[in-house]
Amino acid sequence: MGLFQSEADKKAKEDEKVAKMLNKYGLNNISSEYIDAVKNINYQLAGSKLSEFGNLLAPTANEGARISAQYLGAIVQQNWIIIKELDDISKKLSK
Repeated sequence: MGLFQSEADKKAKEDEKVAKMLNKYGLNNISSEYIDAVKNINYQLAGSKLSEFGNLLAPTANEGARISAQYLGAIVQQNWIIIKELDDISKKLSK
């Protein structure tokens, strides 16, 4: 692997990460009109490290901060479920 990646390689790597995230949260069948929004959310979470709660706090962090991070992780996961369910409802209503 070279020191510098081409734009195509960067895009392929980003697309692979997004595909893994979509698969992880069962969002594979989400409407194409929402895919960009989901990608943007995922990029923002990745940039702030909120998508990786296990690495967010060091083992020596205080218990209150650890619990807060766990709650934030649960909220993020709930939001992915809500996005999926709302998309399913929208598809059913548009039939």
